[in-house]
Amino acid sequence: VKAVYKARWGLLGAYKKFILMFSILWSINLYAELFDDAHNEEKYGDAKKAAELYLESCNSENSNACYHLGMLYVEGKGVRQNNKKAGEFFVKACADGNPHACFNLGLIYEDGRAVSKDKKKAAKFYETACDGNSSDGCFSLGQMYARGSFFEQDYKKVVELYGKSCNLENRESCYSLGLMYLEAEGVRQNKITAKEFFGKACDYGDNKGCKKFRLLNDAGI
Repeated sequence: VKAVYKARWGLLGAYKKFILMFSILWSINLYAELFDDAHNEEKYGDAKKAAELYLESCNSENSNACYHLGMLYVEGKGVRQNNKKAGEFFVKACADGNPHACFNLGLIYEDGRAVSKDKKKAAKFYETACDGNSSDGCFSLGQMYARGSFFEQDYKKVVELYGKSCNLENRESCYSLGLMYLEAEGVRQNKITAKEFFGKACDYGDNKGCKKFRLLNDAGI
């Protein structure tokens, strides 16, 4: 009898686990569909509807939806422009691991958009974004080291951060590295290396990079 009860409870437990897993998967698919619907509405021109769907998806813990909703508030698309509101959604998305939201929080604190300027917080969010492979986060953090605006000026760190950003296909970082090697700014001059970075910038769509690459190439570099 005990064996029968154990078998029944075992089956009931397995059934409950199956129902739980099914519910979780169903919810994930539903929230993914909400985000996809919102993204399509934004893409094809109904930003107001997109904002509504992003909000619903964001409330279901979709960090991408929170980030995109924040961007709508930054740009004033489908909603009234509101940097403070944008920041609230970026905070939620960043906390859930969205590096692009972290980068935008860095911008908000560095520029003082609807908050008091705070370079310490800006640096923190740029660093978090960079750790999450946001090329813009790495570039912006590198700029802070280059300018010495918060950190002590450190060109070794600049090269490291710009290099990571360039490898993530950020054309501004590649171009900036090219200039550093061309003009011996914090590094030993190396026109061959400069040309390589200008070439990468050009490949990623930077016209200035293309011009610099051609000039060096015409000079026989």
